[in-house]
Amino acid sequence: MHNIYKVAVTLFLVVIIGISTTAQNRTYSPYSRYGIGEIQDGGFGRNAAMGNTGIALSSSYNLNNINPASYFSMDSISFFFEGGVSGFDQKLETETSTARFSDMNFSYFAIGYPVSKWGFMSIGVKPESIVGYQFYDDNESESIPTTNTNYTSSNYQGSGNTTKAYVGLALSPVKNLSLGAHFSYVFGKVSHYSIARFPNDPSAFNLGTSEEISINDVYMDFGVQYRLYLKERHNIVLGAIYSPKTGMSGKAKQLVAAGTAFSQDGVTIINADTLSFNEDKFDGNALELPAKYGFGVAYNIDDLLTITADYSIAKWSESKFPSLSTSTNDPNAFTIGDEQTVAFGVEYIPNYRSANFYPSRIKYRLGTSYKQEYLITPASAGGDHLKDFGITFGMGLPLKRSKTSFNLALEWGQRGSTDNSLIKENYMRFTMNLTLHEYWFMKRKFD
Repeated sequence: MHNIYKVAVTLFLVVIIGISTTAQNRTYSPYSRYGIGEIQDGGFGRNAAMGNTGIALSSSYNLNNINPASYFSMDSISFFFEGGVSGFDQKLETETSTARFSDMNFSYFAIGYPVSKWGFMSIGVKPESIVGYQFYDDNESESIPTTNTNYTSSNYQGSGNTTKAYVGLALSPVKNLSLGAHFSYVFGKVSHYSIARFPNDPSAFNLGTSEEISINDVYMDFGVQYRLYLKERHNIVLGAIYSPKTGMSGKAKQLVAAGTAFSQDGVTIINADTLSFNEDKFDGNALELPAKYGFGVAYNIDDLLTITADYSIAKWSESKFPSLSTSTNDPNAFTIGDEQTVAFGVEYIPNYRSANFYPSRIKYRLGTSYKQEYLITPASAGGDHLKDFGITFGMGLPLKRSKTSFNLALEWGQRGSTDNSLIKENYMRFTMNLTLHEYWFMKRKFD
C-alpha cells in the first residue's frame, strides 16, 4: 500500500509540474489591470466546492488554509499532502463583441502534520494575486501627454502574479477552543505595458510605457475556532479570522519611450528613445496589504452533514498602492474600495460506513458566494463596486478504507456587466486535487 501511495504522489506531482510549466496565463480579465490584480480565494479542494467557505470548517480528512485554527482538527498520528490543478473557461462580453479564453494551471501544494500532542502544522504554496490581459482602445478625441497629435489606437497588456508561501501552526489552550496563525512570505512581479500609435501622422513616433511592480515581504494572519456540542453527533463551530494591515517591501519601475516600431509582444521597443525611467524601492510605505476580518459558523452532524456560512471584509480603501491605474480625481478611472464577501456551503455524505455501495461514501458538496470586489467602476460608468457571483458543485471521492480522496469542484460565475461600456465575464472554473493521508506517526507491529 505504501508503494502505491508513493507512485500516486509522484505521478500527481509530475502532472502538476508539467501543466504549470506549459501554462500561459491564469486569467484573461481586463480587470486584472487594476490594483495588484485579481486576488485569489483562499482554501483548497473542499473549500472550492463549498462556495470557498472555510472560516468555521474543520475536518480530519482535508486541510483548510482559510482559517489556520482548523489545523488542530487533523488526526494526531497522520500526515496529509494536498496538491491541485485548476482549469478555467472565460467569456468576455461588451455591448458589441465577445471573446473566449481557456487555460489550465498549477493551483496549490500543501502538507500538514502534528508537531506534538498540543500542536499541528501546515506548510504550503499558493497564488496570491494574478494579472493577465490584452485589449485595444480606439479613440480619436483624446491626446497623449507631451504631444499634440490625437491618437487612434492603444494596446494594453499585462502579466505576472504574486505567490504566497506559508507556515501555519494551530494549538488548543483549552478544550474545544483552537487558535492558529500563518507566517507567510509573499513574492512575485506584475507587469503592465501600453502602446499608443498615431497612424494618421506618418512622422509621429509610437509611445510605449512599461510598469513593473515587484513584491517580497512577510505578513501574518490569525484564526480561532470554538466547537459547541449540542447532542450526540451534533455540534456548531464558530470561527473568526484576522489579518492586520501590513506594509510590503518591493520595487517599482516605469519606462516611457518613443520609437518607430514595437515588437509583437509589446515589451521590446525598437529604434527607441527613452523619455523617462524611474526605479524606486519601497519599504512598507507605498504598498500595503489590507486589514481583513472574517466570521463564520458551521452546523455539523458528524459523518453526515455540514452547513456553513462565511462573511469577510478586506479594508482595501485604507491601503496604499505604488503607481497603479487607479485615481480619485479622474471620472474615467477605477478607484479602490473595501471588498466584502458572503458565502454559503453544504457537504452531505449519505453513509460513510457503506461497504458495498460506493456512491454512499462520496461527499457531495455545493455552495454559492457573492463578492463586492475592491474595484469601483469609474464615476462615468456608475461608480459602483464590481460584483462577482458564483455557484459551486463538487465531490470528494474516497479511496477504500482510507482518508485519501480525490476532490473535484466546478464553479460557474459572472463578474461585472456590459452597462456603461463595461465588460461582463462569464466563467467556469474546474478544480481537481488529491488529498493524500498516511499514518506516519503510528508504530507498526508488522511490516
